[in-house]
Amino acid sequence: SSPVCLKQGELPLGPHDVHLGDVAGSPFYIDSEQFERWGRPHLTLEASRGATDSFSLEGLEGVHFVTETRR
Repeated sequence: SSPVCLKQGELPLGPHDVHLGDVAGSPFYIDSEQFERWGRPHLTLEASRGATDSFSLEGLEGVHFVTETRR
């Protein structure tokens, strides 16, 4: 799964979404079942240049988010 950056209110939170923390003042969530299935991983959020392959917002100059997973 890839991280998705959306404007607030574009996608309502699901009943099983878990707040992992905030990134530059913006909340970061993951589905609780996915979080458990991945073994409660440590997630690192990074910015990457280039087009995204999801419906996530792109920042200036085609920057988008990617995650690295560590258990």
